[in-house]
Amino acid sequence: MSYANAPIVLNVRDLTSGQYNNAQFNAKNQNIVQGDIREIAVSEVNFPYDIPNIQAGYNTFELISATVPPLSTPRALSSTPNLTSTPGYLIITIAPGFYTGPELETAINDAIDAEQTSVGGNVADAPTVEYSATSNRFTFIAPASAAVSPTWTVFSPYTYPFNYQQQTNTLGKDIISIMGFLPVPANTPQLEIAAYSTVSADPALNKPTFSGGSAPLAFTQYIDICSPKMCQYQYFRDGSTTNLARRPDVICRLFICDNVSLTQTAVEGTRPFIINRQYINARIMRWTTENSVGTIDIQLYDDVGQPLKTTWSPRPYQITFNCYERSMEGDKEADEMVAPDGKPPPRYASYHERNVSQAWEQLSRQGKKK
Repeated sequence: MSYANAPIVLNVRDLTSGQYNNAQFNAKNQNIVQGDIREIAVSEVNFPYDIPNIQAGYNTFELISATVPPLSTPRALSSTPNLTSTPGYLIITIAPGFYTGPELETAINDAIDAEQTSVGGNVADAPTVEYSATSNRFTFIAPASAAVSPTWTVFSPYTYPFNYQQQTNTLGKDIISIMGFLPVPANTPQLEIAAYSTVSADPALNKPTFSGGSAPLAFTQYIDICSPKMCQYQYFRDGSTTNLARRPDVICRLFICDNVSLTQTAVEGTRPFIINRQYINARIMRWTTENSVGTIDIQLYDDVGQPLKTTWSPRPYQITFNCYERSMEGDKEADEMVAPDGKPPPRYASYHERNVSQAWEQLSRQGKKK
């Protein structure tokens, strides 16, 4: 193909307004790129993934003992600040940071022990959490002291909302969902850590549990990079199978993986790393010759459609776009094509035309032979 292109090299460090997940760019009252632009495509993304899997606002759950009288109103974590633990009612909070499965197991059990001790209870009377590296699953384990421990129930802001009657917030995730437990529908019977009634000589035989599925562990499974301005000239919008928040202006989706199918020592997203993607079948955004690129906006969304959050300031990410202009040379193949209205198409054609327009081209040539 003889179609000329020029890159736009974008660095979030250069944003002129906004913030990390909603950045605005311009070139000091000049166009970012000037030319007879017909199409723009994402070429490459370099994204340092500094998004902790345990973040403030998504790092707390409750353990409530059956000895606590039923609560008439929810003591919702999201609506009651500085909520403290009391006997039979433990508020488990994990410090924001990156955690592997074993590290998160240790952090949760340490927090349970600390809370149980702070309210004057025995550590053995509280439930614990186990993580299996083989199955990548978390399991809640009933207390070791069965003679005195009652049933315990787990509550969390999103996955297991208070009394399982409604969601107490719209975060779309919490620490329990990151551990692999699925949200329960309204009015679902409580998922309990049931204390066993008899004590066996083998403690392994007396540990009623409930387990989650395979744990995502990463805060988000992917990042949707969106730009309403770059998609403003599209004739049709993107589609999505999600029933959460649909994004009509996704320029690329960045999956949280290292792009190499090799055995990893830790689940992606449990440690900082750099994601680099070169897009072969890139999103092609229609542009117009009447407009050069004056400003660019970039928005980042997580896998439940909310603006991507991070506990601390991450490293800048970079995006490279390719801008394609009208060909200045003759295009014999394009000259031979005839559009449905009988007029030849413009000389310029996108670099992916051979892949996506073969059927239309063949039909047009058949019509020309007639």
